[in-house]
Amino acid sequence: MCVRRRYHGMDSGRVAQFVAGTFALGIVTLWATVAGVAPPSGGLATVVWLATALVVAAGPVERAPNRLVLGGAAGLVALAAAVAAEPLAAAPLPDIGVLGAYTYLATEVVFGSLALALLVRAGRAALRRAAVTVAVIYPLAYVWDWYTLEVGVFAVQLRTGVEFVGIPVEEHLFMVVVPALVLGVHETLHGRSETE
Repeated sequence: MCVRRRYHGMDSGRVAQFVAGTFALGIVTLWATVAGVAPPSGGLATVVWLATALVVAAGPVERAPNRLVLGGAAGLVALAAAVAAEPLAAAPLPDIGVLGAYTYLATEVVFGSLALALLVRAGRAALRRAAVTVAVIYPLAYVWDWYTLEVGVFAVQLRTGVEFVGIPVEEHLFMVVVPALVLGVHETLHGRSETE
């Protein structure tokens, strides 16, 4: 039987709704920034809101209201400052292409590390479940990836040029990192509510 804990008028179900709303706000702000509706520095609000959603989801329920208010307010201040001053309006996007052939690999290391950290934090059972899920998804992802590369749907740029069984080695890592990151975020958002 699931027992919802209540703190400061908010139970775990309500906290989950606010976390989802904060995450959605971050995504909408990201879209607005990329589309040019919000200035480039508005991306800082996206970072604040997405980080708030993850921190609140991962933390204890009793601290959720304070963290939601603090993160929400910080994101609003960042967005308001971006719109009012547009401090980075003329700034180009950071170019990580300076890493050359190792660019794609570097992004996979960063996001793979985040995925591993989230899964380790969720516990051994979550890590084991994620490993099994990734292993089951991998063959399907491999066939899909190989086919799309073979027919020219997309081309992988800024890569090492090393191939393994017909596709770039970076694509093999991608097929592990992406589902692992999805599962890590899932465990962070929903793992606590399932144990309460």
